Amino acid sequence: MISKKILIRFILASCAFHVVFLLLAGILISAGSSVPAETFTIQLTDMPMKQADDSKKEEVKKDLSLDKPRKEQASGPEETVDLANPSGKYRAYLRELRRRIESLWSYPQDSFSRNETGTTVVRFSIHSDGALAATDIVSSSGFESLDRGALAVVQAAAPYSPFPETFSLSTLHIVAKFEYELD
Repeated sequence: MISKKILIRFILASCAFHVVFLLLAGILISAGSSVPAETFTIQLTDMPMKQADDSKKEEVKKDLSLDKPRKEQASGPEETVDLANPSGKYRAYLRELRRRIESLWSYPQDSFSRNETGTTVVRFSIHSDGALAATDIVSSSGFESLDRGALAVVQAAAPYSPFPETFSLSTLHIVAKFEYELD
């Protein structure tokens, strides 16, 4: 009997300790992060209205080739970042880049009419002067039209802003996920 009472008291004390510990940890974490977490996943839920600047998008789409991505070799330091989780050093640059891409991005008309959905992961490289150096499909959506749309918007948004001097890079490789969803 005594061992059961001791065991129950020990379990209750342990539960109380863990609840207090988790509450304190939650308070400390929420007090320490004044900047809200941001996700950089690009997502489209409705067919957007046609914009006046569609001519640049159409030009790029005509020149795309999924079989032969354009690549150039660069000399000097390089780094790869995920657009969804940028490090602090590149955060402002990537936020501007994301806005630029989102302003040009639209659901490919033929994919929209066929109700095609999927996620395309693109890796693209930018030289320090802002020139687009390379584009590649890392993971296909399963639909060529959606993959071409993701490549087209990355190319249409070029040239990008030159790197700030604090980057000290010749090339920045960026991985971006394009989620095509229909609601």
